[in-house]
Amino acid sequence: MVFLPFLAEAGWGCFKNIALMMAIIIPLMIVIEIFQERDILNRMMAVMNPITRFMGMSRESNLPLLAGMVFGISYGAGVIINCTRAGTIRNEEIFTINLFLIICHSIFEDTLLFAAIGAKWIPLLLGRFVLAVIVCAVWVRVFHRLSHPLT
Repeated sequence: MVFLPFLAEAGWGCFKNIALMMAIIIPLMIVIEIFQERDILNRMMAVMNPITRFMGMSRESNLPLLAGMVFGISYGAGVIINCTRAGTIRNEEIFTINLFLIICHSIFEDTLLFAAIGAKWIPLLLGRFVLAVIVCAVWVRVFHRLSHPLT
């Protein structure tokens, strides 16, 4: 009957982890709703302009980038699909946006979850963002040279 204490401890540990995730994710979902109601996302897009320009992308790529960064890959993918159907972003930008979001998606939620288990959140947040910007900027410059060798 040594198995019974193990199950009790495993069950309690799972319950604590789920409660911790709920304590982080539910308030974050409330903040997302507030962002949408107060049009804060558009203001954040204006701040992203110099960064997306450095990465070689147009202004229209700000919305899918921010959606994926703030709300996660699933929401970001929906925005990318809508922008693609509307023709507001170029095909090359779609790949670069996806590359960026592979490295730096759902930055608030992931950072809070990792901080909850003891990670230092500032290096994690800044490291992911800076790495994504650098990788995308290098990718765009190398890809542009490979696809347009005479320019």
